[in-house]
Amino acid sequence: MYDAIIVGAGPGGATAAAVMARAGLKPLLIDRDTFPRDKVCGDALSGKTVDVMKRLGMIEPLLATTQIDSWGVTFSGPYGDEAAIPFTKALDKPVAPGFVCDRVTFDKLVFEQAVEAGAEIWTEAQVTGLLRDGEKVVGVRVKREGEEVEVRAPITVGADGAYSVVVRELGMDQLDEGHYCAGLRWYWQGVTGFHELNHIEIHFVDESIPGYFWIFPMADGKANVGLGMLSSVIKKQDIKLKPLLRQLVEHPRFKERFANAEPIDSIKGWGLPLGSKPRQMAGDGWMLIGDAASLIDPFTGEGIGNAMVSAEKAAAWTQRAKESNDYSAAFLKGYQRETLDYLGNELKLSHAMQKLGRWKWLLNKVISKAARSQEVADAISMMFDDESERKKLVSPLFYMRLLTS
Repeated sequence: MYDAIIVGAGPGGATAAAVMARAGLKPLLIDRDTFPRDKVCGDALSGKTVDVMKRLGMIEPLLATTQIDSWGVTFSGPYGDEAAIPFTKALDKPVAPGFVCDRVTFDKLVFEQAVEAGAEIWTEAQVTGLLRDGEKVVGVRVKREGEEVEVRAPITVGADGAYSVVVRELGMDQLDEGHYCAGLRWYWQGVTGFHELNHIEIHFVDESIPGYFWIFPMADGKANVGLGMLSSVIKKQDIKLKPLLRQLVEHPRFKERFANAEPIDSIKGWGLPLGSKPRQMAGDGWMLIGDAASLIDPFTGEGIGNAMVSAEKAAAWTQRAKESNDYSAAFLKGYQRETLDYLGNELKLSHAMQKLGRWKWLLNKVISKAARSQEVADAISMMFDDESERKKLVSPLFYMRLLTS
């Protein structure tokens, strides 16, 4: 018997396994792939991710790999106005507030935390179903080395992403188009014009609103170029994302930056279940974390930080469940309450900001004011670190003052 079975060894699952093993629990971590492996993503690591990495002792290993530090974000509006906003005014911090690191490298780093902590790990093992005792989940069926085996534990943690087998086996909806985003990633070499402090870039281009076009600088002169848009909008407007992404690279605002650059990979897509509608996250003998729980930020599309935070909390609740010998839905829903108490307001705020992104004139007004007013730029900068400040972005009073200033 294991204390927990964790399905999926990405950043969420590997974090959960590492934290559990360090606490003296016996987790089994299962993934259908081997590591290192790629994961389609924007590759940006937020301040929230950096905070978890500090708690895991991952900063030094990260700095020793291929990555770059990022100190801010550059926004551009539909009419071409551009504002460079630092994540923090303290540019002398020993550790950057953000990083950009390809997922092959980053996921391997987190995976190694689970290995070093002593978690048992099965790779190239496919979970095919859940084991039940009545309504309670008591383990999983796994196809491994050509045969199917049954593995039991009092808790099963679904950390297997947007297309989660655990979610499917629990009978939950896999796709709600109003709360689901399609993303494309395209790696390039030689893109020019980045900010000297390696700002990530988010561009609200007329052709892609209500989605956005991104260009993230990477190590060794590479760039992560991509496009994200709500699935409901794609379906309603019959938008073809790949041709649109190629069109944006050729857009007059960006064409010169790509003039001497070359794509080094094909365009790849993935789905993002958004935290504007989180799934039920716990029940009898099970918990969901990260993308499987639908915890991706609705505005930025960032999911790594929320996956790792929810993983830490799932590990803590596994410990509590063992100490109490209580693996019931009533007990484990404390995990859901605690996680949403921590992330819920931020997810609601990001959903509101996502809706504001549909208003082209308002987007441009905010960005143009930030480009011309240090006071407005400073206010937005504070919003990255201070939730009380960030709430102003959905306050009518904020826009009234902005429009009349």
